[in-house]
Amino acid sequence: MMINLKDIKISDIKGKIVDLWFKVTKHDSKRTAILIFAIFFLVGLLPKAVRFVTTAMNARSVEYVALTETPTISDGDNVLVLSGELKPFLHTEIFARINGLVNQRYVQLGQHVQKGQVLATIDTPDLDAEALSAKSALISAEKHLMETRYQYNYARQTYDRYKKSSVNGAISRQELDTKYNDFKTSEMNFLSAKADVEKAKADLHRLTALQQYKRVVAPFSGVISKYNIDAGANVVAGGSTTSTSLFEIQQIDKFRATVFVPQNYVRFISDGQAVDIYIPENPSQKIRGYISQISGKLDNVSRAMEVALVVPNDNKSGLYSGLYIKTNIDIKNKQKVMTINPACLTTLTTPDQYVVEVRPDSTIHFIKVKQGRDLGDRVEILEGLKGTERLITNVNDNLKEGQKVKFK
Repeated sequence: MMINLKDIKISDIKGKIVDLWFKVTKHDSKRTAILIFAIFFLVGLLPKAVRFVTTAMNARSVEYVALTETPTISDGDNVLVLSGELKPFLHTEIFARINGLVNQRYVQLGQHVQKGQVLATIDTPDLDAEALSAKSALISAEKHLMETRYQYNYARQTYDRYKKSSVNGAISRQELDTKYNDFKTSEMNFLSAKADVEKAKADLHRLTALQQYKRVVAPFSGVISKYNIDAGANVVAGGSTTSTSLFEIQQIDKFRATVFVPQNYVRFISDGQAVDIYIPENPSQKIRGYISQISGKLDNVSRAMEVALVVPNDNKSGLYSGLYIKTNIDIKNKQKVMTINPACLTTLTTPDQYVVEVRPDSTIHFIKVKQGRDLGDRVEILEGLKGTERLITNVNDNLKEGQKVKFK
């Protein structure tokens, strides 16, 4: 059984020793001198031993930390700096609309193309055969229509003549009914032939329209960013599980970019507002863009709002798709901004952010904070701190709430 010396009270020890004194002196006075010596020994040295052990245990529980700092409070920025990535204004994959073999590819990677420009041609022997068959079917249907039209007109005229003759009794009722049935039969045949012609025309029109896709053209002016075909390659109409895109094309005469504006800065931005964009490797070269869309909704986790930018490209600024950029958005922020060293932040075992404060009695206290912008060597704090706290800058897993710390 382990005894915790910190829980031992000296007053309890003294009381036990006094009780023992009276019990022993009643029965054996010879032990008095020895007992007195033992009492003085215990009463004199045991407190020192307890104090020594307690001090040693406390020393072992103290964590040594390197540095502390207090948050920095400064005037609000006039410029909001955010990061983003350039994306093409338009981007699409071009798939084949028909099955066939690539006859020729006319463009190269990175080539600028105009809307409607032919990128490749496809040979489609099966489709061509279907189109010829459909054309023949239309000719046959039209010929049959002419025959049924003649039969219909003849049967109608014959029935009209018999109908007039039946008034004078020259034609029997049975003969009139026969001519009427011939007329209705020829009429149905004529209408059916007309429907066959319309169907044949639709089939031929469909196949002729598909033949237009033998020429793969650019849907808009841009740059070929990828191609997956060469002459002789077998292509499958898009939508099939085995089909792959023929080309990828991007419109890069202007770019899109997305940034996330923190909640406390949203009120300073508006549609059409000018934005300065620059590449971190060349911060002196500024490109003027503008805000094109504001989502109007804050993200539940980051508490920031998605904002879309449009960045014109004159082909002289060295801009390209996927480029990491920085944006300067002019704001009129009169609020104070609090920042701390990023090394002060810890997450413990939760998704939340914490800092560790050293209180006047050298004990520590974990404070939950809300992080704002990451400014590189500083991190903005939106909530949780007053600005007077002493914060540990080398937070480690050994620190516990209420623990005492010393400085190295």
